Amino acid sequence: FAQLSFGVKAGVNFSNMMFKAGGEKVDDIKFKPGFNIGAFADFELSDLLAVEAGLNVETKGFKMKEEILDNEIKATTNIFYVTVPVDVKLTFGSFYVLAGPYVGIAAAGKSKTKTEYKGDTHKDSESLEFGDDYGKTKRLDLGLGLGAGYEINDNLGVRAGYDLGLANLQGKGDKDNSSKNGSINVS
Repeated sequence: FAQLSFGVKAGVNFSNMMFKAGGEKVDDIKFKPGFNIGAFADFELSDLLAVEAGLNVETKGFKMKEEILDNEIKATTNIFYVTVPVDVKLTFGSFYVLAGPYVGIAAAGKSKTKTEYKGDTHKDSESLEFGDDYGKTKRLDLGLGLGAGYEINDNLGVRAGYDLGLANLQGKGDKDNSSKNGSINVS
């Protein structure tokens, strides 16, 4: 007696990356706004329990601002991901909570840097290189998503969540040198 329903979603992401360099956490990382769009299928097992799977396109990345001597450096990295979340969903009337793993594949990425020194400005922009080698970004992102939502009616709802990246995205990275995604999303 399971029921299958489909839906679409769109919203905003506020993403960052958790970095470690030489075993020390890097603290200058700020949230970067972005977007998420996608489609999902909701496989209802009972009035309380469902499994939801989706296919999303979303941006992740980070912003950083640092002052070194007389230089002010601003950096922004944007990475476009195609993600597939699979969540267990518990429904309580119009409210629900969901949790489960996700797999993401980086499709493209760009890094922009702006350096200001005594009134002079230098801007640089480059596409990210993907791979497992040092200095590159790994394409595969694995993580855990947690969220909650409210169904306003049968065709409209709102949800918020957090995606915690578990995969080290740094080429040749280890436990002391790592970068992992984190993303707050509202849709």
